[in-house]
Amino acid sequence: MKAKFLTLFLGGLLLFSCDSEKKTPKYQEFEGIAGTVEYRVKYISTDTTSLKSSVDSIVRVIDNSLSVYNEESILSKINKGYVPTKADEHFKKVYTAASEVWKESEGMYDPTVGIFVKVWGFGGESVQPISELPTDELLDSLKRYVGFDKVKIDADGYVKKESQPIQIDLTSVVRGYTVDVIGDFLKKKGIDNYVVKVAGEIKASGKNIIDGKTWVIDVVDPYQLDDNYSEITLKLDNEAVSTDESFRRVWIDGTGKRFVHIINPFTGKPLESEMLSATVVTKSSRQSDSYATMFMLIGLEKSKAFLSKHPEIKALLIYSDKDNKVQSFMTENMKPLLVEHK
Repeated sequence: MKAKFLTLFLGGLLLFSCDSEKKTPKYQEFEGIAGTVEYRVKYISTDTTSLKSSVDSIVRVIDNSLSVYNEESILSKINKGYVPTKADEHFKKVYTAASEVWKESEGMYDPTVGIFVKVWGFGGESVQPISELPTDELLDSLKRYVGFDKVKIDADGYVKKESQPIQIDLTSVVRGYTVDVIGDFLKKKGIDNYVVKVAGEIKASGKNIIDGKTWVIDVVDPYQLDDNYSEITLKLDNEAVSTDESFRRVWIDGTGKRFVHIINPFTGKPLESEMLSATVVTKSSRQSDSYATMFMLIGLEKSKAFLSKHPEIKALLIYSDKDNKVQSFMTENMKPLLVEHK
């Protein structure tokens, strides 16, 4: 009887030990490329079941909807003039988000500048310098194909353009939106502590509970105005960060003049602005992604005015002053996020 009781006791203790070990939170991490999108996911969970195939599927579905680099995406078909083309739910949500930023920027942020982007050699994944600059006459003739109000989604979900040549590029919302969708998926799986990165857009949720501290994230250093891609470190607490800049995706002509990938929708020409970079922290990655681009377009003073009305947004803006010296503007709520390297 004693032997039987001892066996049951030891068996129960063994089960308890195994169960305790199983419930120990551990880092889970994976990365991949789905469609035309590169991503990385890190999270803390007691469940070691791989979620990579599920995340691959999520990223691929969004890529098949909204990528300008995927020839078979819904967006690419619309740009090619296929009609009728019906928007899926991802397309509708990103379109709505882009519309909001377009209005907030008074039209400077415009996802229909695609036709100008191609003319200036920035239409592909790699920059293609052009041998002959487009004339003012050509740019003026193309302006009729630019304006986000010329793209509508009707009641049946079909995308309508006023003119077939209108080109739509929602990249500055899509990457951040993809981060948010992956994050929502992890939440549904009961995972509250994670970091998700898609291209350069990053979102951190919860805490690093294993080390007992806030997530510490490396992002592109907005002060590093060259191709070295150094990093700065931020502490993120349930926040997302994005950086847009005007000094890397560029080409230079024979006279030494620089042409940047950010296009002014009203002139049809590459941006000529004091803005060098914008690093933005918000609650959603979709917002940080699109606002970083918007600030580059609307310039320093309008960005500062916008930020004063939106104290929930944290930002670091790098710009060139009238003497061509690099300066910075940082919101007060951004300063506590910076981690000094020793």
